[in-house]
Amino acid sequence: MTASCDRDGTLGLVHPSPSLAIAERLLARHWGFLRLRPHQRRAVVAALHRRDCLALLPTGGGKSLCYQLPALLLDGLTLVVSPLISLMQDQVAALRARGIAAAYLSSTQKPSLRAAVQEAVLAGRVTLLYAAPERLPSLGRHGRLAIGLLAVDEAHCISEWGHEFRPLYRALGAHRHRLGAPTTMAVTATATAATRADIRRVLGLHNPVIVRQSFDRPNLFFAARRCAGEPERLRLTLDRLQTEAGTAIVYVPTRNRADGVAALLRRCGYRAAPYHAALPAPARRALLTRFLDGSIRVMVATNAFGMGIDKPDVRVVLHLGVPARPEAYYQEAGRAGRDGAPARCELLWTKRDLVLMRRLAGRGPAVPLALATMRRYVHGRGCRRRLLLGYLGESLQRCAGCDRCGARPHLTVP
Repeated sequence: MTASCDRDGTLGLVHPSPSLAIAERLLARHWGFLRLRPHQRRAVVAALHRRDCLALLPTGGGKSLCYQLPALLLDGLTLVVSPLISLMQDQVAALRARGIAAAYLSSTQKPSLRAAVQEAVLAGRVTLLYAAPERLPSLGRHGRLAIGLLAVDEAHCISEWGHEFRPLYRALGAHRHRLGAPTTMAVTATATAATRADIRRVLGLHNPVIVRQSFDRPNLFFAARRCAGEPERLRLTLDRLQTEAGTAIVYVPTRNRADGVAALLRRCGYRAAPYHAALPAPARRALLTRFLDGSIRVMVATNAFGMGIDKPDVRVVLHLGVPARPEAYYQEAGRAGRDGAPARCELLWTKRDLVLMRRLAGRGPAVPLALATMRRYVHGRGCRRRLLLGYLGESLQRCAGCDRCGARPHLTVP
């Protein structure tokens, strides 16, 4: 296999390799795709070269394939660290349906089942193993566990600079060392420059290949509107749900608001349900299943309804409040239009939301810039899309769709 390494650590193919040709045959056999997208190909080549990699791909960019496909070619186990049990369950079920030996370990499993999974792993009967961070110490005790690739999904959870920080993710660098410092691929959909640097430092990535696709989603239309009070905001919510056909997500800042808005929508004839962390785990799983199969048209949710929501046909995402961090907003809004068809992302806000936003922001060196960016997003001037992408370190030449620029979104290939 022949490749070149650019100054920024990116990897460029000089000519197609036999291993890549085999990978794309496996891609067709198990996933039904004829070829990888360019950025997926760069990440796969990095893994096949045993190079550490940081892959930054937007929502719907096919991040999972970047480590799932190399797992079929590399010697040893591919270990995937994931922050959500439901996400692990969904990914493992999909892989098994494609004829790939996959399993997961989580605290919700009975001890006997965890022991059976670990036995299968040690016997070499598992190709991909998904595990929550707290399961890694037990895996590290098995000295004969050969790991060919360590994949860190939702890698932004490592960084205190970013959103959805998970303290257990902070220890992944030490766990990686105990596992023998295997080739590592970190993947995420949103990360500022500070977050990217933190990921590299915490994991101890060695001269990693950087695979970075534009975070811009041209099929999404971004808008924000100030409301005089709650009655106007609820009226506009009903107007948007009536105008924008299809599935919707309505994000709210508190559990009580989720319950109240969902009840209002049901009274107005919508198949709506609330989703928040106070609900028991079985209830949340049932709600997610009903949302994915179309039984629920509108999910009214706190930020607990987050990573791993893989429904392609969400046509509108509304925020009834102002998130404290631009990257959190962009990731939540980005759950619209994963199928590449036009979708609307709108923030309906009141003056009181800015006070709540400051209270929810917490502390840290990144907080002042994040708050200032969100204030500018809701009532500043200029392109909303350019502001969000600029915060993520990307320069945008032309807006594909926002209410300030007047452009309209268009169909894209997902």
